[in-house]
Amino acid sequence: MKRSRDLVAERRDAIMVLVEQRGEVAVSELAERFEVSPLTIRRDLSYLEEQRVVVRQHGKAVLDNPLGRPSGTRRVRSIRTIATEAASLVEDGDCIFINASSTALAIVEHIRAQDVTVVTNNGKALFLASSPHVSLLLTGGEIRPPKASMTGEDALRCIERVTATKCFLGTSGFSPIHGLTSATAPEPAVNAAMLDHALTRVVVADSEKIGRTSSFHWGDPGDIDLLITDTGATDEQLQALERHGLRSAVRCDPAGELAAERLF
Repeated sequence: MKRSRDLVAERRDAIMVLVEQRGEVAVSELAERFEVSPLTIRRDLSYLEEQRVVVRQHGKAVLDNPLGRPSGTRRVRSIRTIATEAASLVEDGDCIFINASSTALAIVEHIRAQDVTVVTNNGKALFLASSPHVSLLLTGGEIRPPKASMTGEDALRCIERVTATKCFLGTSGFSPIHGLTSATAPEPAVNAAMLDHALTRVVVADSEKIGRTSSFHWGDPGDIDLLITDTGATDEQLQALERHGLRSAVRCDPAGELAAERLF
């Protein structure tokens, strides 16, 4: 029997295909087609909107930027592939940090290990499918819409009381010279605290983020034990990060045709 999170992933894939085929689909039609409530469909569409596949309008979902259709679909698949690979690293009894990144948060729904505690500053964790073997601890703090990230002194105090076995952190940009960067000012302090209080440090980032630099620095390549990305990241990009201290990198295939490749 399929797990509820597998059914959610399949439904979202099917919604994505349907919207791509038609350009727009009504919430009521989707609810009837998949035999779920309109509220469930709205949650699905919220996820797909965050991945830049659809735009939610009154009572319907519309394809986001039809000219960029393949990239939106590819990014959703990249995130899922990266999240699945990252989740395979979680072991029974682990306590892990997850930051406000949508890629990092996606890991939670793919965890198969038992007795796992997830400490996160991502308020959207409350809307994940529940799992009996994963406990969620929200850091608290000031809420920053639209990402629902929690920042500030309360968030930092919570993190500083924890020593996590692993952290899984998404980023706005990861470049050899400028390192790990964020597009928003409050989040870097939280990300840096998670790095400081984790025994193993993993960055999860699709290839769009590799080589990119945003405004606010929070870490260097040498701080990271493992980068998990997708096949859009080139050998040259990853080798440049290695030269600046990145210890290891894994490249995943969003199409699912190739096994994850450890490069160094």
